Amino acid sequence: MANRDAGLSRRQSLVLVAVLALTAWGAAGLHEGLNSGFSGGLYDPHYRVAGIYPGSLADRSGFKAGDRVISVDGRPVETLGMESRWPRSLVPRIGESRRFVVQRDAEQVPVDVVFPAPSAAAAANRIRAALVGLAFMAAGLWALLTVNTGHARALAGIGLAAGVSASLGLGPHLGSWNGVQGHVATAASVLMFILLLRFFIAFPVPKAVSRSSTAARLVYGAWAGLLLFLLVEVIVHPALYYSTGSVASLLILACVVLMLAAIAHTLLKGPRAEVRASGMLWILGGLLLLSVWTVLRPALSVNLPAWTDAVVIAAVPLSMALAVRRHATLEQKRTTTE
Repeated sequence: MANRDAGLSRRQSLVLVAVLALTAWGAAGLHEGLNSGFSGGLYDPHYRVAGIYPGSLADRSGFKAGDRVISVDGRPVETLGMESRWPRSLVPRIGESRRFVVQRDAEQVPVDVVFPAPSAAAAANRIRAALVGLAFMAAGLWALLTVNTGHARALAGIGLAAGVSASLGLGPHLGSWNGVQGHVATAASVLMFILLLRFFIAFPVPKAVSRSSTAARLVYGAWAGLLLFLLVEVIVHPALYYSTGSVASLLILACVVLMLAAIAHTLLKGPRAEVRASGMLWILGGLLLLSVWTVLRPALSVNLPAWTDAVVIAAVPLSMALAVRRHATLEQKRTTTE
């Protein structure tokens, strides 16, 4: 079980510092986000009001379908970029107002918007993201600090990618640089699934494809393509704004399919004694729990707090950490026996 009495290695210390920094950054962003005014999507990235839902913030504020915002508190929208990338001075607190001037037919009409608190759904999504990121980081750090094997290091990498995705996705708001922060979070979320795929290709024993440089180039090449796409979006936004999520989702879906194939290969082709001893069945249990919850959750008629979803999702990294520790114990016994 990895030299716990000899103190932390350089790698372990760096991961610990990174986890603490990401946790602090995410906590600051979560606090800021829950105390910032919520627009609820008044207009699209081109500042056009496509439609109005009765009773919505846009309806209550006086927007009309077809309006185009031309300035916010006297600043032309051409100098602001998208709302998510406004200067910090324009980001409203709860209850603060901003004066919008809209082009309506041939007139310029002032519209005052008083920003409410985030909706319950928006607040729940933020809390859920924070808890899931924290769960993956904690599981990876626990494995790394207690066994420090190759699999533990891989799990720590997954945790850091999840932490970057959650922490940067939450904020704090960086003004015009907020788009860069958001895109790094998107890239990190895709990288997390790439690393999950890599983990299951190598755990408990490496599969033949793990030695294929072509497969590695394809996977990481696709991720590099995503990075280029996100860079272009930052430069030319908002033309590609609604495409970034779709591109990332396709890559994540591909990784999930390949990851499930790798797990199935381990369960069906690996020696049963090896599979049981490695803790792979614990991981399978965590994944099954998440799958069942994903199917049943929409059918529940009660509104559960965000932490309930996070607890179920956390079963996956926890089961992975337990399996990594169990596998390390198994390998240590084998080494001792030999």
